[in-house]
Amino acid sequence: MGLLASHSNSTLAVDEKAPPPSYTVSQNEAAPQIQQQTQLKPALPTNRTPSPQPQAPPQSTTIRFPPQFGIYHASGSMTDLVIAQSKDDPHPLYYISTHSGFSSQPSVILHSSPHPGSPPLANADFHSFSSTIDMSLFVAIPPGSNPQMAPMERSGAFSYVRQFRAPIPSTSSVEIFEWKRSSGPEVQALEGRSHGKKCARVSTGEVVAVFTHPDMSYSKKGKFAFMGSGVGLGEGFEVMAVMAILAIMEKERRAKNSSNGAAGGGGC
Repeated sequence: MGLLASHSNSTLAVDEKAPPPSYTVSQNEAAPQIQQQTQLKPALPTNRTPSPQPQAPPQSTTIRFPPQFGIYHASGSMTDLVIAQSKDDPHPLYYISTHSGFSSQPSVILHSSPHPGSPPLANADFHSFSSTIDMSLFVAIPPGSNPQMAPMERSGAFSYVRQFRAPIPSTSSVEIFEWKRSSGPEVQALEGRSHGKKCARVSTGEVVAVFTHPDMSYSKKGKFAFMGSGVGLGEGFEVMAVMAILAIMEKERRAKNSSNGAAGGGGC
């Protein structure tokens, strides 16, 4: 299937009139190291013809999410969620809709605004007889191209580690990341439950994001934070990291409801 393959069968399309992202880093606010990369070199002597210099890859400066945020129940829904900076935030950032196995819609959709009818940033689809979660990315892709598909898979048959791939503009490559269980200091810093999950950059082992559930809350379902280089890895990574944890949350919710004999909103 490749690292990030075109999702030709997707029936969803990017809406060119989608609202602008909530968080955007201007060119003047770019990190110092990026500015250094784009500075021009001193001019060569006039009696020499300069050789063509390779173009540096474009740097994505779009930031979709704040460094830390909460995941809350959506008003009027038992299973849908919203991303916001606080429980009473009058302007939540994004809506997350969930759909049962009987629906033609993907299992989980991360929308591009607080409204459930807005175009997707990404989505995830579950399969009844497979642990693989098919995720599709609708941003950080060439204009006019199809959404990019990136399956999230377990690292082993009985492993709780889930790996996914995301495009990294600064290296012009697709890198592997993995969400794994953790009760380490990074999770503890969220001041929620003592155990949660951390997202590691496989190439370096660095923790780039963390997630946990709150201690006691009906409306708040999770706490999320980017860490270290995860703050600046680009729009594609941010969206895929958040989409991955949302898919894991919904997968676990359905499995719990199924084991309790409750109607969990569709199969896993």
